[in-house]
Amino acid sequence: MEYNDVIRSTSYNQHEILYNVIQLHNDGKPFDCDPTYSIGNFYGTFNITKTNGEEATIEIPQPKYKFDVCPQVDGVEKIEPLGKLPLDDKSINSICIDLPFVISCGPSMKTPDYDENGNKVKNNMISRRFASYYPVAQLLESYKHWIEEAYRVLKDDGILCFKCQNTITGSKFLGSPYYSRIIAESVGFDSLDEFILLAKNRLVSGKINKQQHARSFHSYFLVFKKSLKKKITYFDFMDDEEIEEMLKGFTKNNVNKKRRKEL
Repeated sequence: MEYNDVIRSTSYNQHEILYNVIQLHNDGKPFDCDPTYSIGNFYGTFNITKTNGEEATIEIPQPKYKFDVCPQVDGVEKIEPLGKLPLDDKSINSICIDLPFVISCGPSMKTPDYDENGNKVKNNMISRRFASYYPVAQLLESYKHWIEEAYRVLKDDGILCFKCQNTITGSKFLGSPYYSRIIAESVGFDSLDEFILLAKNRLVSGKINKQQHARSFHSYFLVFKKSLKKKITYFDFMDDEEIEEMLKGFTKNNVNKKRRKEL
């Protein structure tokens, strides 16, 4: 294999990453399902400059099953935010999921452009453009639900391509990709690969007067396989009691006091 032919873990083009995921992990076949289809920006024919500098025309074929909680184009079936896909257990070979990553300032799934009097709302541009979650737990619940649902509908050795990125909420860092990996492995997925989408430019909020965190210029495409054949067993160095104590510590530090009493 020539150096320029090597599939790389980073790219400035998400279509190159999706194409590489399909070629490397899905036998060159289209994804069977996308439950976060939106207007289908992932799919089509694209002229790109590859990471190695070569010009190329690539195709990301349309998935067979297209769903979204707010369908915007014909051919997309509506689903509920925490509902089940209208697919049988172990019925598809691959699925691509791109959930929102923004935490909003209030209990609206999308920040409006205009208020009730017709006046333009001066909100953060990212919040206006992308659907969002509120509160933080809603994002984590949604990610967990759709990872579990992907596991249900995938056949053995099926592939999940899961796009996500870190975000800042309430001046706190939220590592959604790390959480997603923990959830995926807990339900039985094997972590197969990781691609990093880099950005040359990012939107910057006009509300921020003093920067507290590094502005994120990357997001992730995590690739999971519904298989335990080659899965690494991380905690063989611990006995059952030590593992139980670790899990208790995780719960103690990530669940509020009221909820811990209920548990």
